[in-house]
Parts: sequence; structure tokens; C-alpha cells
Amino acid sequence: MKKVLCINTGGKDNLHGLRMRRLTAKLNAETTYYDLDRSLSRKAASRAVWNLLTSSKWDLVYQEGTGISAGGNLIRAALAWKQAFIVSSGDPIGGFFYVTQGPLLGCFFELYEKLLYRTCKGFIGWTPYLTGAALKMGAKRAITVEGGVDLSIFYPYAPSERLKLRQKYGIHSEHIVCGLVGSLNWSSRQSYCYGYELIESLKCVKRQDISLLIVGDGNGRSYLEKALPDTLRSRVVFTGRLPETEVVSAINTMDIGFVTQTLDELGSYRLTTKLPEYLACGVAIAMSPIPGFYDYAASAGWPLPAYHPASSDFHNRCAQWLDQLTWSDIAQKKNYAPEVASKYFDYNLVSSKFCNFVHELLYTNESE
Repeated sequence: MKKVLCINTGGKDNLHGLRMRRLTAKLNAETTYYDLDRSLSRKAASRAVWNLLTSSKWDLVYQEGTGISAGGNLIRAALAWKQAFIVSSGDPIGGFFYVTQGPLLGCFFELYEKLLYRTCKGFIGWTPYLTGAALKMGAKRAITVEGGVDLSIFYPYAPSERLKLRQKYGIHSEHIVCGLVGSLNWSSRQSYCYGYELIESLKCVKRQDISLLIVGDGNGRSYLEKALPDTLRSRVVFTGRLPETEVVSAINTMDIGFVTQTLDELGSYRLTTKLPEYLACGVAIAMSPIPGFYDYAASAGWPLPAYHPASSDFHNRCAQWLDQLTWSDIAQKKNYAPEVASKYFDYNLVSSKFCNFVHELLYTNESE
């Protein structure tokens, strides 16, 4: 039986590791899993990956994520003994660093990105836009395998159960609950993190029946709490980071899940890992007007204003939309959400796509 090494660059308990294991569950191969130790220095982490690569003859290495500690070693192994590997990414590497760190690091990581894709045997994009970009940068083969959702875990709760959840979080039963799940990591370069757009928009909203539920943690939480006036504190709930079993309950408390992205060479290529989970729970979507909205979520949601989410234009336009929103509008969009999740993101579907692609690379193209 073929031997496949699966490397998660996100580290232990990272969602990338969960995706990696769910995608490979039906793989016809002997799989070995490795989660990068994020407590190590980059040099030590790189050495650990190299030792693993040289410890056995791997027919294929699958890397989930694009971290350079592992990816650099895969490039080295491909050049040294033609080690076959595939790489899966939910972000444009160069674009991420251009936007978050500036042009110098952006240029360096764009070169790394091109070399990684030119030496891999196949690329797996979380969105079709990433897949096309990888092919343009030199990937020999590629497929789109979107972020998946386990529909046995994420599903719409009954109205009575949703009401109990609102009581648990101290949210008024008649309020429209706008929420998000994500890492609250503050970007000084952009003066923004997830949730900031919700806080600032709520300040501009005239109606009194909107509450916010913000799930996640990070250094940005303190910025959000400082930005929140005392008069609105009763309408904003911060849960902190939650395990998956509690995330599904938090999402079921929401009426609208926000998927906010910057309209640039980073955000335009993305789909948040939470979009499938919002949809599966029957939550309507408010999403930046990036390609992913129109391709996946338009029937179940509304496009957010076409401005940077840290800008006053975004906050004012978002508030105007929320002030005019009706419960019937929300109900109509929510009805479509589970159908969209099942059509595009069911793990049974996306894992089959993944396995078909990998099996072909493993067993059909052995002469390449």
C-alpha cells in the first residue's frame, strides 16, 4: 500500500489539522499525520520536518497550509530526490504578506509561493481563484476542494433551542443577532481585526433591536472592547474561543453570520472556514462582495458595502442596510442556507473530490 505523509502547518488542534484528517479519512493509502510543533523555533520546526521526510520513503506528502518551515523542506526534497508532494492553501501566500506585512515580505513570499507550486505534484485550492492562481504560477495539476462542514455536527437547531441559547448569552429574544466566528488578531497596518466592523456599524445603527455575538479571541479583543461605548455593552457578547461542540451552538444563536474580507489581493481570493458552518446552521450571510459571495452565498445572503471594513463608509452603509432589514428578509435568506451548505461544502462531497485527485496522482501517473 502507498505511504502518504500528511503535514499540518497550523499546529496541533488547528482547524487545518481537522480538515486534513477529514479529507484523508477515505484515502486508499497508509497515512501518517504530523502537526507542526508551533512551540519550536522556526529553525527547530524545520529540522523536525526534514528528519521526518528523510525517515521513510514516502510515496506522497500532503501539506495542509503553506508554512515555510514545512514547505521549504518539501521544495528541497523535491529538488534533491524528486519527492512528490501536494499542497493545499486557503490564502494567496504573497498576497497575504503584501497586505499584512508590506511589499518587502510580500515580494519574498511571492517568490516562495511560485517555487512551492512549481515543484509540487498537485495543488489544492480552497477556492477556484486560488486554484487558477496556482496554475498560473506553475502548478502542474490543481483542483478546488473547498472548506468543508460536517453536517452531522453543524445543522439548524429548533426555534425553542435557539431561544434557550439566547437566554444563555443574555440576548433579547426579539433582537436580530449579527455575529461572527474568527481569530481576533489586530492588524496595526490596517487598524482592523474581525469584529471591528460590527462594533463600529452598531454605533451608527438607529434601531435598538440588534445585538452582536463575537466568537473568538486574540489581541484584537481588547481593541474591540475599548471601541465599544458603555451604552452598547448590553448588546454585545464576547464568548472568547470555543471548542467546535460549542461553536455550533453559538452559530445557532445568530440570525446573520458576517464574512468580512478586504477587497484586495488577499481578501478577494478567500472563503472563510466559517462560511460553510454558518450556512449549515441555517444562518443568513452578510459577505463582502468578493467572488466567493457571488459563486457560493448570494442566494443565502447580502453583499456588504464595497469598502474596507475599517472605513467609516463601510460602517455607515452597513448601518443603513441594517436599519432597513426586516425579519421576512432574514427568513427568506435563511431558508436557502442549508441547501447551499449541502451543495458545495458537505465533507462527504469534498473528501471524495480530494481522494479522487490524490488517488490519480498516487496510482495513475506513476511514470511522471
